Amino acid sequence: MTCNFLCLMIAMCLMVVTVGAVELVRDGKPKASIVAPPEGPPSYAAEVLQRYIERMSDVKLPIVLEGQKVTGSKVIIRVRKGAAKLDGFRISSSKGDVIIEASIPRGCVYGVYALLEEVGCRFYGPEPLGVVIPKKRNISVRDGLNILREPAFENRLPSFGGPELNACWGFNFTGYARDAKQRELINRIGLKTWRWGHIWPQLIEYQFFADKRPPVKMDYSDKQDWLPADEKGVRRPNPSWDAPAGQSLCFSNPDAFKWFVENAVNWVLYNCPEADYISMWSADTADLSLCQCEKCKGKGWTPTDWYIHIHNEIWRALKANGFKGIFGWIAYHGSEEPPKQVELLDAGKDMDLLYAPRPRGASMHGPITNDHSVNVAYRENIQKWRKYLADFKGTRTVFEYYFDLVLLGHLPAGRVFLIPKPEDMKEEMKFYLAQGFNGFFDCDPPSGAFFPDPLLKWLYCKLLWDVNLDIEAAKRDFFQNYYGAAAKIVREIREEVERLMFEDIKWPMWSPAHYADRPIRRIRELEAKLDEAIAKVGDDEILKQRIEVMKLWVRYCALAKESEYHIKITRDRQKGREVELSIRKFFEENRAFLVKTGLLREGDVKFLSESVVNYNLSVYFGGK
Repeated sequence: MTCNFLCLMIAMCLMVVTVGAVELVRDGKPKASIVAPPEGPPSYAAEVLQRYIERMSDVKLPIVLEGQKVTGSKVIIRVRKGAAKLDGFRISSSKGDVIIEASIPRGCVYGVYALLEEVGCRFYGPEPLGVVIPKKRNISVRDGLNILREPAFENRLPSFGGPELNACWGFNFTGYARDAKQRELINRIGLKTWRWGHIWPQLIEYQFFADKRPPVKMDYSDKQDWLPADEKGVRRPNPSWDAPAGQSLCFSNPDAFKWFVENAVNWVLYNCPEADYISMWSADTADLSLCQCEKCKGKGWTPTDWYIHIHNEIWRALKANGFKGIFGWIAYHGSEEPPKQVELLDAGKDMDLLYAPRPRGASMHGPITNDHSVNVAYRENIQKWRKYLADFKGTRTVFEYYFDLVLLGHLPAGRVFLIPKPEDMKEEMKFYLAQGFNGFFDCDPPSGAFFPDPLLKWLYCKLLWDVNLDIEAAKRDFFQNYYGAAAKIVREIREEVERLMFEDIKWPMWSPAHYADRPIRRIRELEAKLDEAIAKVGDDEILKQRIEVMKLWVRYCALAKESEYHIKITRDRQKGREVELSIRKFFEENRAFLVKTGLLREGDVKFLSESVVNYNLSVYFGGK
């Protein structure tokens, strides 16, 4: 009797699971078909859905072309005008079908990844550790599902990853590719392409050709009047660290100016003629170095006036040569402030302002909305640009520096990837949207680093879509799915380490110096506690590796904190050097394992072990 009752209860529970749900897989067999167009982003999206459902269940759902007869449940992937704003998407389920639809074909790809998350997958970062693919014999989508997601930022440009990863993480741009097969993949996914950089030095050093002949090195021996004049009137190249042949020409010289504009156009035609977005910048210097001859100075122009004047003429010539994309300029260092006299061509139609507040230091002083003097200055500068762009017909993109270790590598919390805090990113993105920005890019060398886990960069990607994201709920989702049975202990340890890394090391007046190393000792204790977390995950090798990476990161945090201790407390250069060299050895010894996890690339490990360490040795401990 008891046995029969238990069997009845189990059967009723199974009915609860299946009734009111669209079944995709049951007992290891397909229960639905994927219906999609034969080509384009919806077709690619269908393949993504098929691939991950098979990885979950070992069942390959059939893909049926739209218009063909289908029996049973369907996952319909389609483009429908008005389905969602921009490249957003809608997912709904009823009467045995799931519908993924978008107004722009690319939105179908984002919709498929969202549906995969509904059934248990997670795409936090690069494989193998960054993706969660649960094994299931039964996969279903609840009936009555109604998800509408529309991105907060229209243009979302990645700093890392190829086109498939970029689409997976919700970006709508990917880097321009010259390879035909790669361009074919990009078009199939529906992504836009971009190419930018400090290109002026190349335009000075080399001549480019519209017929795509290889560029040739420039010889100015018979063009001395093209060279910029210094303060004494001597015409010579004005090199910088990234511009060995010079940063500019005498742009008041009509022949030099015409040649430079033509060379810029030829650079585009040679390197990226089909790009959707190009932005050309001057050399990577604190000031825009320009000619000091009387004719140039006689214009009375600021460096930004010259930059926009040249930018206008390049843009005019690009359009005359059939370029169809967006042409951007950057507000950066010497061109930070808006022009005083020169206006944008056609009110900036099909142009983009790339606003790059680099000296703000990647939120090291807190969110841009606070009262720190640097943040105040950049808020005021944005208002100047808004006034200048009162009738602007183009777009505005933020060029931020989150997790940029070139800027943050000298700070204990910065060098271990804890700046900015997610709450600061959220507040800043809201601020930028309110100022009229509709694009976002993060310059974050080493850009391939997801160390110790993808949490913060995943939150960054989520915020690009939803600036009202519930960060606490997102964190719970991350720890539960990424660390499994060890989620509670790993989160407690990580968050205590975060607090200690932001805690300033001080020398208490009432006790000896050794008291100030308390945070270091505590971090080392927390590293040992992670062995308890490893014991909780049993034989799951992926979970073990995730916790092992966290354990290495905690060890790295202790070393970074110890370096701070010698900077602020002992001021012992020799001991500080020993700690920095220990950090280098730490990364070199663990290089193979870290690269194998996918969370760091070879170049990222090298950046941490060499560039960041060398900088701290030079600044604090007497040189490399």
